[in-house]
Amino acid sequence: MSDAPLAPGAQSIAVGHILREARLAAGWTVSDVAKKLNLTANAVEFIESDQFDRLPGTTFTRGYIRSYAKILGLDATQLAKQFDQHVNSNNAMQSVVQSIDHVGEARRISRGMLQFSLFVVFLIVLSVAYYIWQSFNSVDANDSGQSAVFDRVEVERADGSVHIQTLDEPEDQALAFVLEENQSVGQGVLLEPETAEPRAADAPNTPVLPATIAAAAPVTPLIVDPSARQSESGDNAVKPAQENTALDVGIGAVQLNFVNDCWLRIVDADGKELMSGLKRAGEQLSVTGKAPLDVHLGYATGVSIIYNGEPVDFSSAIRGATARIKLGQ
Repeated sequence: MSDAPLAPGAQSIAVGHILREARLAAGWTVSDVAKKLNLTANAVEFIESDQFDRLPGTTFTRGYIRSYAKILGLDATQLAKQFDQHVNSNNAMQSVVQSIDHVGEARRISRGMLQFSLFVVFLIVLSVAYYIWQSFNSVDANDSGQSAVFDRVEVERADGSVHIQTLDEPEDQALAFVLEENQSVGQGVLLEPETAEPRAADAPNTPVLPATIAAAAPVTPLIVDPSARQSESGDNAVKPAQENTALDVGIGAVQLNFVNDCWLRIVDADGKELMSGLKRAGEQLSVTGKAPLDVHLGYATGVSIIYNGEPVDFSSAIRGATARIKLGQ
């Protein structure tokens, strides 16, 4: 059987199809071809069905095709070229598919990196916001704690109750609060619960002394002569013996005369509160204690002060309606 050229248009037909048609025309079976080529019947069927990827390599497959074409009298060189074109086209197709796969994979990697970067940025922003919020809350807590400790003063009244006054509260507001409270209660201020001192309007000839001052001063017992009580006519009056007015060293005596109602607080050198509360217009107050005495007046223009027998000019210490004076420095 001699070699014959392929028919026109044979290149467009698959190599396996050409070989199969030639085998059938020659009246050979697959087993006959396999014996002639020293191949298995499966290998011959793979060649005729163009399943070249199931054969052992491109070089061996090309040799099988050339040998198959020669025993059938076909152009072996032409079929080998057609096989190469088929293999190259398949390789090109695989390259395109692989390139597309690589592009898709690169896009997936880029998208994953972008999402990861956005997540990291979000965590950073969230951490910064949380830190700022924590710092702001800690500052507010410190401010509120300091305000609770340092911005309030507990003022104990003479009746035993306690009034909480903030340092930034105006003195006239505190005065109005005490006046309103006293009017609603209907009783005097700065009086001990057991005994109340008479007001200046009721007893003009008797000075008003707070119970705390009276308790601090030495008390001279009254000496009453029964015969004198019987010999006197009208109102029987018994006068106490004259008190000793000499002051010890380091002790100061302050006398305050009130023209208008005034809230006041007096503290001695040891920080002991000698007097606090409201005094009415026309009243007088005498206090002794360890000097210097710290006098805080809520309505200073309605008060005159005498310290150790000398009048005190405190006009330069008045701020608005209040004043704070250190006596005996």
